[in-house]
Amino acid sequence: MADTATQTPSGRPGNRVVLFIYAAIVAIAGVMGFILGNARPEDLDPELFGFIQLPPNAFGTALYGMITVAIGLGILLGLVIYVSERYPDA
Repeated sequence: MADTATQTPSGRPGNRVVLFIYAAIVAIAGVMGFILGNARPEDLDPELFGFIQLPPNAFGTALYGMITVAIGLGILLGLVIYVSERYPDA
């Protein structure tokens, strides 16, 4: 019988920790984007995915940073989850 004290309700230990770290990193990217947007560099032109124009202000750069980091880390995290579920435990 598995020790339920160290597992989440879904049966996978550590999922909450990983999701918390993921959300914290995305939030930090938003804060850094907001700070850089407040500095107002002259050539600030955030463009999401190469064709979605965002406003060149603090909120536009925060949104750009959050979406970019969320998608980049989300793809990597998804690949890790896929590989970890595909191969059985040793």
